[in-house]
Amino acid sequence: MRQIPMLALDLDGKAGSVRLARQAVQQFLDQLAAAAGPRFRDTTRLDVSVVVTELVSNACLHAPGPCRLLVAARPGEIEVAVEDTGHRLLAPSVPAGTWVRGLLVVTRLSRGVHVVPIPGGKVVETVVVER
Repeated sequence: MRQIPMLALDLDGKAGSVRLARQAVQQFLDQLAAAAGPRFRDTTRLDVSVVVTELVSNACLHAPGPCRLLVAARPGEIEVAVEDTGHRLLAPSVPAGTWVRGLLVVTRLSRGVHVVPIPGGKVVETVVVER
């Protein structure tokens, strides 16, 4: 059975969390490429960086407290999930706001956004496919 490369990063939800998340994902993808793991085109890496930025930003802005970034890389796709302490489920049909536009960007770059309620908050997840 082949192990799926994963990144798990706990963030405090404060200033700097988005930058740390973005840097960690780029380092993770660099390490995969160096270790003969899945390699991704620059366009896909950029898409993942934007998706991570938007999802972590939303968690920091709209959920109190810490959040956790989870990234899994499989050949041809990268799954991104952010767990936060917010109980408010996402509603892209809400009148236009910056967080809604960010989610629209995420859905454009990925296979859509899925929200899973969990005890103590929610997980927002998506999959970016190699293009």
